[in-house]
Amino acid sequence: MRRIWIPAVSAVICAVALVGCKPAAHDDVAEGPSGAGPSAVDSSQSQQSPVAKLALSGENSPTPAAITRPTGTAVPLPRRSPTRVFTNSLPARTDRTNVPIIVADQTPVTGAGTFAIATGNTGVVGNGETLVKYQVEVEQGINWGRVAPWTAAGFATAVDGILGNERGWIASAAHPVTDPAEGMSNESWSFQRVSDGTYGVRIRLATPTTVDKLCGSAGVDTEGVYSCRYGKNILINLRRWLYGADGFTDMPAYRQMVISHETGHFLGFSHMLCPGAGQLAPVMQTQTIALNGCLPNPYPFTEDGRFVMGPWAPS
Repeated sequence: MRRIWIPAVSAVICAVALVGCKPAAHDDVAEGPSGAGPSAVDSSQSQQSPVAKLALSGENSPTPAAITRPTGTAVPLPRRSPTRVFTNSLPARTDRTNVPIIVADQTPVTGAGTFAIATGNTGVVGNGETLVKYQVEVEQGINWGRVAPWTAAGFATAVDGILGNERGWIASAAHPVTDPAEGMSNESWSFQRVSDGTYGVRIRLATPTTVDKLCGSAGVDTEGVYSCRYGKNILINLRRWLYGADGFTDMPAYRQMVISHETGHFLGFSHMLCPGAGQLAPVMQTQTIALNGCLPNPYPFTEDGRFVMGPWAPS
């Protein structure tokens, strides 16, 4: 029977230094410090080591066809209810000052703080047992300046392609994940985008100021740069979405990594360490902070379907 993942908002906190935050307590899933078309519905609401440039094979390949099937009746949460809490290791700052609307790298840093929802639904993508419904949103009221605007429709197209990538989390259907350390046994996932509020998680693209405010409300200091995940919310920092991070000049690869990393936290994964020099980095490793001898990798799975794992980072 298909399970529908719609967790309650919990005190799960995480900030990604692009893709890197450090888990602090072993009790929920959330993580963090690890860019188009118009849309409409309102909803309220370090240091880094250079990383070798990633080559994203198949970045121009079409998004896998959606498999539409009945979603059935909602069932209870999976046996492993997320309770782990993660916090960013960055110190809290009290000296924030107002910033201009456009900064040197041309990132718009402020918006309205409200969000436009990408309209429409997709079919179910993948055959995994646990169905994850997600909603995609983009902050409104952004002065884009000379930056090409990202709309909710455009951001949704990008997210749909990432979550539907054959080496993404949907590969778990053919290669279920078992990890006793995380309480996982033959876990697999499928995805469906919705726009009616029935989401289990919403993925939001927001300006640095808004990310700071929303993540800060959950106790996470994103410092105008990082992204975060807390409860049912994934906040993607517009600055990183537009420009990536040191070493990540291949933007499709960076975007694949940050969405996959944050989604992984929502699914129940904490951070991983490099499994060994010369090996692929797990997507759950904080690759933009330190590769520690591993090779950069934006995918959860290898081409032959192996889930890329490493030792769990200390909690």
